[in-house]
Amino acid sequence: MITGEKTRLRALEKEDLANIWKWANDEKVMRLLSYPGSTQSLVEIEQWFARQQQGPHRDGLDGREFHSKQFIIETKEGIPIGSIFYSGLTLKHQHAEIGIIIGEEKYWGKGYGTDAIITLLDHLFNELGLHRVFLHVDSNNPRALKCYEKCGFIQEGILRQHFYVSGEYYDDLVMGILRDEFNQRRRN
Repeated sequence: MITGEKTRLRALEKEDLANIWKWANDEKVMRLLSYPGSTQSLVEIEQWFARQQQGPHRDGLDGREFHSKQFIIETKEGIPIGSIFYSGLTLKHQHAEIGIIIGEEKYWGKGYGTDAIITLLDHLFNELGLHRVFLHVDSNNPRALKCYEKCGFIQEGILRQHFYVSGEYYDDLVMGILRDEFNQRRRN
């Protein structure tokens, strides 16, 4: 378990799949991730979970090993409110992608996502020794953009009109942060 100021990140367990299913089928949550109307059955969630348990995989081109890990975000009181993950972690290049879902709406805008991200970044940079962490965010998600900027991410690129949601196109923003940048912000 990885502990932050407001949250705890713990390993995803089979008992969590009902919440993952609920969040993956919540229209408001999926809209924020640019996937409205996307539904998943509990069987699909269970199959995804089984793949998660298989551990690292190797890239066919150069044999690099990629690691992924999914965590449940809990409040300090033990209430599961979302999930956070890293994927594509490669020790050779010392980077990974992260993503987050706060699935329980009553916890939106209260700093839980920011705390969970900072907690995961501290783990990735200062325990696993990564150099860079990046993410993708829909340009039409101002709350997420504000959160990522508060955590120290900067915009590195734009995939123009990448998402088509409710009849409109939105950009996919690529944001990143380096270990030195993260640690400097933590010291200030």
